[in-house]
Amino acid sequence: MELARVATDLGNINISRDIIETLIQLILQNVDGIIFLKRSALRKRRKFATSKSDGKQKRIDGTKEIRVDIKQDYIIINLFLVIRYGIRIPDLTWEVQAKIKEGLKEETGLNIDQINVHIREIRFSKKYYHGGELITPEAFLKIF
Repeated sequence: MELARVATDLGNINISRDIIETLIQLILQNVDGIIFLKRSALRKRRKFATSKSDGKQKRIDGTKEIRVDIKQDYIIINLFLVIRYGIRIPDLTWEVQAKIKEGLKEETGLNIDQINVHIREIRFSKKYYHGGELITPEAFLKIF
């Protein structure tokens, strides 16, 4: 198990990847415009693949929305988000990055090196559907 380490005067504090992922999920619940699959539903859908890295078998989770990569000197977070239509993507991603960086620093003392935000999908409300077909919003057509 990979652990993030925070050094203190009294010793080291080790924080597991699962704890970091859970804290990120809690932080993102307060960000307007992000839609998540429930974690329990996500676990049911998981499909694991294996990959050899440095001669070791490694499980890769292809459906997880939060990926935390803990290295000896740095931590990289990759978020794969589903967002609601109508949200300005740059503003949302900047807010997500700032809240996660501040929240994890406050809760754990960890310094995060990178927070990469990947927009996986945009969900439209029911008002953009008619007879099961997606109706392109007029404002979108004016832009393009």
